Amino acid sequence: MPPTDLSRLRLPRACRDALARPRPERIDGHTIAIAPDWWNTAMAVARLPGAPVTGPDVAQLSRGDLFTDAANLDTSSETELLRFLWRVLAWGSGMKLRLNRKRIRAVADNRSSAVAALRRALWAAREDPAKAYEALRPGGRNAIAYLGPAFSTKVLYFAGGGALDHPCAILDSRVATTLRNNCGWDSLGRGEWPINTCARYSALLDRWAREESGRLGRRVGVDEIERWLFRPTR
Repeated sequence: MPPTDLSRLRLPRACRDALARPRPERIDGHTIAIAPDWWNTAMAVARLPGAPVTGPDVAQLSRGDLFTDAANLDTSSETELLRFLWRVLAWGSGMKLRLNRKRIRAVADNRSSAVAALRRALWAAREDPAKAYEALRPGGRNAIAYLGPAFSTKVLYFAGGGALDHPCAILDSRVATTLRNNCGWDSLGRGEWPINTCARYSALLDRWAREESGRLGRRVGVDEIERWLFRPTR
């Protein structure tokens, strides 16, 4: 199938309507229930830094929590980098923990290379989505085993700390389904997205965000569109 001409795609009316709701409500307040005891135990077994993933008696994480993490992150600190990774994985996984033990094991087995790849990705994420994605998916492979395209884009997204001009956005199976079924991106694959696909996705959301910024008279972040793509009723 030839690549879809993304310049012809228009943002669905339902998404435009959703953008009328306050950003903090839709984005910062997007909260996921997590399993902190599982994560803290897994960190102890693997003898990896970064625990605890939450404070005492806290069993959920919001996008706003992870924005705060990124804003205060010291990328020279291995402990802080890994804690940021665990928290992103915890938010992204929710209560579905199936592959996370393998991800943790992969970091433990190749700790220095995993931290180096994560550091390169976070440095690049604020300016160049393609370069940042390449740091976590070199040559179409996972730099950290079992950290595939969807979770790589989550890490790169949260690296922006919620900045409205951050160019990286989450691309997972639910977002991709909406892009295909509701927006007309017929050629979009189903999971193993190459770098050029992620670059085209970033450019598409950037165009839509600029168009909606002009319509609404305020700066619209690409994540506000991604949020609707993830769940078209929101």
